[in-house]
Amino acid sequence: MPRDYYDILGVSKGASEGDIKKAFREKAHQLHPDKGGDKAKFQEVNEAYQVLSDPQKRAQYDQFGHAGARGGFGGAQPGAGAGGFDFGGFNVNFGGSGGGGFGSIFEDLFESAFAQIQVQLSISIPQAVLGDTVRFKTNFGDEIELKIPAGAQEGLAFRFRGKGQQTRRGRGDLTVVLHIEIPKRLSREQRELYERLKKLG
Repeated sequence: MPRDYYDILGVSKGASEGDIKKAFREKAHQLHPDKGGDKAKFQEVNEAYQVLSDPQKRAQYDQFGHAGARGGFGGAQPGAGAGGFDFGGFNVNFGGSGGGGFGSIFEDLFESAFAQIQVQLSISIPQAVLGDTVRFKTNFGDEIELKIPAGAQEGLAFRFRGKGQQTRRGRGDLTVVLHIEIPKRLSREQRELYERLKKLG
């Protein structure tokens, strides 16, 4: 079974684009073949970065794993044939006579999956340690009130049912993942709060 891309780069699932880019640069520098590094591992790191650095590919990977990252859920692939999808290496044809069957099952699966929306919300150290209530508006016009508990950790996720993408079957869910922003230079108060946060973790 292929290794998890987040594990390969050494980042959490809630990692920001900046964290992913930084992790990739460090790994690539260590493993580059020109510096005597492991070529296979270097390619593995590069593959992980190509997926996680692309918002669309990352969303598909988070939803479907490696099959989604290869594009098997994003549209017709080479070899899939007209009206078909390469479902993780298996050709699934939505066309043909008879209707229903696998076609309707997989169409429902895709529709349901892409109705789910995941966003990242950046918060400060004080907000993570002390807790806070954050209000924001989604691209769909919904007003969201998120109550962040005291001691919230990086990657903590909150699900809001029926606040995702609209489909024929209704609306999917919205998942908000917390990302704690750590300033490059911490004040004394921020440092104390950060130490408290680490102990809570």
